[in-house]
Amino acid sequence: MSDPTVVEAGQGRLFRGPTGAPMTVKIDGGATDGAYSLIEYAHAAGAPGPPPHVHEHHEEAFRVLEGELSLDVDGRTITLRAGEYAVVPRGAVHRPYNAGPVDVRFLFITSPALDGFFAEMADLNAATDGNPPAGALRELGARWDCVFTELPGGDGPTRMVNER
Repeated sequence: MSDPTVVEAGQGRLFRGPTGAPMTVKIDGGATDGAYSLIEYAHAAGAPGPPPHVHEHHEEAFRVLEGELSLDVDGRTITLRAGEYAVVPRGAVHRPYNAGPVDVRFLFITSPALDGFFAEMADLNAATDGNPPAGALRELGARWDCVFTELPGGDGPTRMVNER
């Protein structure tokens, strides 16, 4: 019999998320044998979030803890309020962002686990001062089943980190 994984409030692997806000991996793929990751994240008021992207082999589920999360999915915009959930199916182009006037805090689950992608994205953002070249984003995404559908052409910088 194995012991359960317990993560206390305020605990987890903390790093700077793709858009510059603090991101905390609460449950990583190592704890679930790669089945899923559970991540807590936030977007500042008006933050555009990541570029639109698609996962062919991963689902993402979102639960809003505070504020409102806008979620574009295949050309539709959904607004999730505190306590609401949404699941983005495999193959759907999507983008979570904050169109509202207050910060949003949310949990999301990636299945299978994608916490390694976010760790590598944090390293890439740190190495490029939040302006990774589009080519580097495409390469990172290709390795992690994250195809960015709207990036600037060529290999110029892509502003990922949102200013407050």
